[in-house]
Amino acid sequence: MADSPEERAHWRAVLKAYDGYMQYHLSANHARRMAFLQLPKEDKEVYEHLGFREKLEAVDEGIRRNAEFIDEMIADPLFAEMIKEPDDEDHGSHTHGYTHGAHSHSHGDFHSHDHGHGTASHHPQSTAKQRHENDVAQDKVRSTLRSFVRDWSKEGKTERETCYVPILEALERLCPLDKNGESSHRPRSHIRVLVPGCGLGRLAMEIAAAGFSSQGNEFSTYMLLASHFVLNQTTAPDTYTIFPFLHSFSNHLTTSNHLLRRVHIPDVCPAQVLGSRSGGDFSLIAGDFEDIYGPSSWDTPSDVTMGGDGQGQRGRWGAVVTCFFLDCARNPLTFLRIIYTILEDGGVWINLGPLLWHFENSPTVSAAGDRSIELSLDEVKELARVVGFDLHEEKLIETSYTGIPDNMLRNTYTAAFWTARKRPKA
Repeated sequence: MADSPEERAHWRAVLKAYDGYMQYHLSANHARRMAFLQLPKEDKEVYEHLGFREKLEAVDEGIRRNAEFIDEMIADPLFAEMIKEPDDEDHGSHTHGYTHGAHSHSHGDFHSHDHGHGTASHHPQSTAKQRHENDVAQDKVRSTLRSFVRDWSKEGKTERETCYVPILEALERLCPLDKNGESSHRPRSHIRVLVPGCGLGRLAMEIAAAGFSSQGNEFSTYMLLASHFVLNQTTAPDTYTIFPFLHSFSNHLTTSNHLLRRVHIPDVCPAQVLGSRSGGDFSLIAGDFEDIYGPSSWDTPSDVTMGGDGQGQRGRWGAVVTCFFLDCARNPLTFLRIIYTILEDGGVWINLGPLLWHFENSPTVSAAGDRSIELSLDEVKELARVVGFDLHEEKLIETSYTGIPDNMLRNTYTAAFWTARKRPKA
């Protein structure tokens, strides 16, 4: 998965961030404990009466349980092989693709492309920069735990239904089944659906389960490690328990049912879902969307093309699904041009998400030299029309994203939904 020294260094840093989860968060909870112990005796007695000392101990235990889960998640020999130092490798041997599972579907089939670098490594915290990098890395670990809730738990069902069901229904309209379960159009298995920014892979898996040939694409190494685990290593529902909400003590209604809430994952076993004969091909591609599906791949065969048929990406896809992804673009025009080009004539682009432009006010530039361009919703829609799309089914959907159930603070997005057809060029 990681062929260059830079890529291996990046993956190693992410694995070390996961490995450093317990030490980092036990230390943070110890700071709370010290604040408690330094109170005047009479104040401590009041808080002890409320059970505050036991609360801190319970959080410590939850952190340890999370760390046990993380240890199992990153224990795959695939990762040990991937982060070998160059001197340890066999001469000239690199593995590009991995197929896991006994089914014809490759659940989370992994292929490698260039990944972003600069993720925090876990070194002794001797400088402010290293402390900041470690803080950023651990925030990503916490975000991944919350993503498990969104994609792979019963608690995430409401968010999934709000966001994923309109997309799946739009795909159903693209290729409806008759009463005998047969397609009146071409077979669903012949329609390739791309899901860039697929996170932990649930939406891409549901699309494959509906019979389409589904390919997810993800850039974040934190998400890739987690999606590989849940898609390929889990064997039964509700096998694992995590405590995803204990990292902040703010805005919880109760300690036992909210701060210390246990979440069981996965709510379904991917191997069982994809084992149905009605399911389509499923793969997961690691890397940057623009690198993998951009101009260099349009007419040149790639080792990540679904089915290994030696075709480029131009006109390859029957549908592209962007869910909470469009605002990841530095230059939205680049994303829209890629989506337009890789869709077949008459192909469908389905979008759902807000416009929280990820690189706004960022001093960095992309490999192509792009700085961030931020648009309002009406401008994005007009840009889509200029590129060559006809928009349909436009509506706004209220939803959260990795929200904490029953929390006293809730962030709600008014997400834009549409389907769009590619107009053939005149």
